[in-house]
Amino acid sequence: MTDPTTKAPDPRRDYDSPEDLLEDIALPLDEREELLRQWKQDLEQRLEAESEGMSASDPISADKESKLAGEARRVTAALEKVCEDRRQASGS
Repeated sequence: MTDPTTKAPDPRRDYDSPEDLLEDIALPLDEREELLRQWKQDLEQRLEAESEGMSASDPISADKESKLAGEARRVTAALEKVCEDRRQASGS
C-alpha cells in the first residue's frame, strides 16, 4: 500500500522515457501499469485538444505533434509489456 504522505510519481516529469518507467524495478508491476496508463491518457488528451483546435492561439507544430504521437506509441508498447509481465507473473 502506498504511503499517503509520499507524493505519487508524475510519469512524464519523473521518467525520461516510458521504457525507463517500465524498467523501474523499485515499483511493483501494478504501479508501473497505472503510471503508464496515466502517461498514455495525458498524451491522448493533449493530442485530442490539439486536433480540436483548443490551443489555436498557440497551435502545435507538426514536429511536436509527431513527437507526441511517437511518445504515445512508446507508452502503449511499454504498457503492453507490463501487462504481459503481469500475466506471466500470475501464471496466466
